[in-house]
Amino acid sequence: MSKRQGRKRSKPHSAAVERSDQEYPVGPGHPPKEYQFKPGQSGNPKGGKRKPPSMAPDLKMLLERALNQKIKLERGEREQIMTKAAAGIANLVDEFAAGDRHAWRDLIALAGKLGIDLTAGQGSAIERMLGAKFSVDDQALVDDYVRRRNIELNYAADNSDDAPEQSIDPHNQAEGEKK
Repeated sequence: MSKRQGRKRSKPHSAAVERSDQEYPVGPGHPPKEYQFKPGQSGNPKGGKRKPPSMAPDLKMLLERALNQKIKLERGEREQIMTKAAAGIANLVDEFAAGDRHAWRDLIALAGKLGIDLTAGQGSAIERMLGAKFSVDDQALVDDYVRRRNIELNYAADNSDDAPEQSIDPHNQAEGEKK
């Protein structure tokens, strides 16, 4: 006979509900009525405190509301009505065109996040220029730069324990080798 068959089954829960308060069995798993949790009462009233509500949804809503406000801008002799977001983007592009390095950085990052091609359809021309052969003088300048940069990186790697040794030479040439 297995152990399972030898155990007695407990009485169904419905039989315990029918008993009166005087017949309620007190013992392990059956605390006295006065110590049982009341409906809606927590089992750990002094437990973890509630987290303060996050400000992120409120800040997002405020930012969206502020960016969507309409403003009047004077463009030359005429007034133009646009949202603050549109005015900010126009101002960023104007600063980018004027050569502001911070505007350049911000616009490149924004265009990357939005998936905007900043080459304005000139991607193939840019690729042709990058694929063009260097003149002998240009190639000598690039090779000299790569050689000096490899020396700097090797020096830095030798002086730090955890920096991996790097090589940026696209031709995989040794330092002393030349074409």
